Amino acid sequence: MTKEAYKVFNEVFDNRTIRVLDKFRHEYYEEIEHCISTGKEANVFRAKTKNGYVAVKIFRTYTSSFDNMSKYVIGDPRFTNIKKRKHDLVYLWCRKEYRNLSKAYAIGVPVPKPIVSKNNVIIMEFIGVEGNPSPLIKDALITDYQKIYDEVIEYVIKLYRGGLVHADLSEFNLLYFNKRPVFIDMAQSVLVEHPKALEFLEKDVNNLNNYFKKKCKVVSWDDFNKRLKI
Repeated sequence: MTKEAYKVFNEVFDNRTIRVLDKFRHEYYEEIEHCISTGKEANVFRAKTKNGYVAVKIFRTYTSSFDNMSKYVIGDPRFTNIKKRKHDLVYLWCRKEYRNLSKAYAIGVPVPKPIVSKNNVIIMEFIGVEGNPSPLIKDALITDYQKIYDEVIEYVIKLYRGGLVHADLSEFNLLYFNKRPVFIDMAQSVLVEHPKALEFLEKDVNNLNNYFKKKCKVVSWDDFNKRLKI
């Protein structure tokens, strides 16, 4: 094991996490192979199944930074009596992503299909071809940015009408798969009833526009808001 691999192993695979993975093994996958994504809060691994692959997302229970989590949780009617212990916060964050992915998937927004979740682990659909993970929008070879941007905006509207705001949408949280966008990383996503839902929505649109405006025509927040209310 390389020094970097050993560091990742120690940060991610604590004893509680290993117990969860042992329960999931054989039923949902045969073997965890390697890390395909590392973020501020979690690592995503490719795991082999009998018929292909799944993605295993593990929220780090010790080194993750959840300092800004409260603004996405407080005000969400799905989560009350929030405990302040680090493990409990990480488990809540993981459960929140699973529920948000499930809701987005159910209304037809392209996200990885969630399969199962427990504690700090989510198993979900692997987005990629022949075991190769799909690239982020920012890293993809795209020939028609206008088409992709328009689709993303339509899905943002569909997500909102279905009751959710992504709340951290940018070129870093969109995959490019089969020439279509796929939304990922939805732990912070909030219900439209959240007191800051519109504030987060405007930030999402502005983030998208900042990336796409040099590549294609974008819609202003005012025009987006008009479309949202149709």
